[in-house]
Amino acid sequence: MDIVEERRHSQNGIFVISNADVEVVQQGAKDNTDDEADLETALTESGFGKFNILLLLLSFPASCTANFETGSMSYVIPAASKDLGLTPKDKAMLQSACFAGMISSGLFWGFLSDALGRKKLLVIGFLADGILNVLAGAFPILSLMIVFKFLSGFMFCGPFSIFTTYVSEVFLKKRRNIAVLSMGTYSAIGQIAQAGLAMLIIPAQVPSYIPFKSWQLFQMVCALPPLITAIGCIFFVESPKFLIDKGNHEKALKVCQTIYSINTGNPPNTYPIKKLKYKNAKSKNRSNYSKFMNGMDIFKPPFINKAVIIFFIHTGAVGLNNILRLWLPEIFSLVSSSNLDPKEGLCPLLQEGNLARANLTSEALKNEDVYFKMMLVNAGCLFGHICFLLLVTVVGKKIMELGCVIVAGISSFIIPLISAEYVTILASISLTLYNISIFCNINIMVEIFPTRMRATSVSVLMLFARIGTFSLNFLIANLIYNYCEYLFYGFTIYSLVMAALILIIPQKPIEEKVVNTLKQNGATGLNVLPSNTRSSML
Repeated sequence: MDIVEERRHSQNGIFVISNADVEVVQQGAKDNTDDEADLETALTESGFGKFNILLLLLSFPASCTANFETGSMSYVIPAASKDLGLTPKDKAMLQSACFAGMISSGLFWGFLSDALGRKKLLVIGFLADGILNVLAGAFPILSLMIVFKFLSGFMFCGPFSIFTTYVSEVFLKKRRNIAVLSMGTYSAIGQIAQAGLAMLIIPAQVPSYIPFKSWQLFQMVCALPPLITAIGCIFFVESPKFLIDKGNHEKALKVCQTIYSINTGNPPNTYPIKKLKYKNAKSKNRSNYSKFMNGMDIFKPPFINKAVIIFFIHTGAVGLNNILRLWLPEIFSLVSSSNLDPKEGLCPLLQEGNLARANLTSEALKNEDVYFKMMLVNAGCLFGHICFLLLVTVVGKKIMELGCVIVAGISSFIIPLISAEYVTILASISLTLYNISIFCNINIMVEIFPTRMRATSVSVLMLFARIGTFSLNFLIANLIYNYCEYLFYGFTIYSLVMAALILIIPQKPIEEKVVNTLKQNGATGLNVLPSNTRSSML
C-alpha cells in the first residue's frame, strides 16, 4: 500500500504525518468513543426481554388502580345505602372524596418525583393508597370512609402518573409507545374486572364469623391492585433518567447494566456501554420551579385562548364520562328496585325505585344484574379503546373527537325518552365515546403546544377535569332522583357546546410570537433565539 506523506511546518521544524498514522489515530478515537453513549442508546443496548415483560405484567395492577380507586364507591353505595342511611348528599360526598384528594395533591407530586426519585415514591404511594382503601372498607362509618377515601385519593394521584413516567423512562424507544398504550388497554380491562368482582362478592352471603359485610369486603379487595404494585416496585430499579438528571451517571449506568443482564442473561460487565454522556449543564441545573413557571406561559398570549377552550372541552369530557360511569350502578339498582314496568322509561323508574328502596332489606339491594350490566358497559369501553387505537391515524384526532361528542350527546338525549331496557346500550355508547374524546383531546393538546409547556399543561388539564368531576357529582346527586330528564338533557347541551368549540381548535402547532420574544429579550441581529421558542410535535 502506497503511503502518501504530508509535510507540515511548525515552530520546531518539519514533521511528517502519513495516511496510515491518520487511520491509526482515527481508529483509536473511535475505540475510545464506541463505549460511550447517551441514555437512549444505552437503553437500546439493554434490549427487550424478561425485565420489560415483568414491567408490562406489573403495569396491569398499576393501571387497574385508577378505576379501582375512583370506581369502588359506585358499587358500594347501592349496597350500603340502607346500612349507612345514605342521603343524596352523602352519596355525592363518598363519590367525590377521592377526587378531592387528587385535586389537593395533583400539582406537587411531580416536584417530589424529580427530587426524591421514582421508585421510592411508587412504593410508598401505592402502599399507602392500598392501606387507606382497606381502612375505608374496615370501618363502616360514613365520616371515616370519606376521610380515608380523601386520603387514598391524595396518595393515589402521584404514584399513578409517576408509574407511567417510569415505564416510558426504562423502555427502549422503539417499544415505548406500545408499553404506554398497553396501560390504557389494561385500564379498560380493569373496569370489567372490577364489575366482575362486585358481582362475585357483594351479593354473596358472608359467613357469620367474618365481622364485615359483603360491600366492606369488596372495598377491601379494591385495595389489591395498589398493594400488588407497591410490592412489585420494590424489586425494580430506579429510573436511569432520574439518576442522570441528578448527575449520578455511574448509578444510571449500573441500572442499564442490570436491565441488560436480566434481559440477556449475560453478566453485567459484558454490557457494551461503559460510560454515559453527560447532559448539558444548563439544562441539568434548571430547577423544577423554573420548569413549572416556564410551562405556565400557557396562560399567556398566544396560548391562553386555545388553552381555555381545550380545558373546557376536557373538563366536560372527563366530567360527563366519570359521573355517568360512577352513577350507573346506582341507576341500575334503582331500576331493579322499582315495581314499574321497564317500558315506562328510565326517569319514572328512578323516582319509584328511590321510594321503594326504603322498604327493601339490605340483601335485596345486592342485585347481581346491576353488576352484570356494568360489565357489559365496561366491555363497550374496552372495544372503544381498541377502535381508537386502530382508527385515530386514519380518521384524525379532531374529526374523531367531534364525531364522538356529537353522537354521545345524542345518545344522552335519547336515554330518558326510551324504555329502560335499552339504557345499558345507550349508556355504553355514551361512555365509550366520551372516553375516546378524552384521548383525542389530550393528543391534540400535546401537539399544538410547545414542548416546554406540555408537562404543565397536562397537569393543569387533569386538575380542571377532577374539579369538574367533583362538582358534577353533587349536581347529579340532586337531579338523578327527581329531575332525571334535565340531567341527560344537560349532557346533550354540554356535548354540543364542546362540539362547537372543537371546530375552532387549530390543527397545526401554535407558533410563539418571535417578535415579542425579541422585544422582551432586547435581541439584536447577533442574538440567537432560544430553542424553546419553536413549537414541536410528539
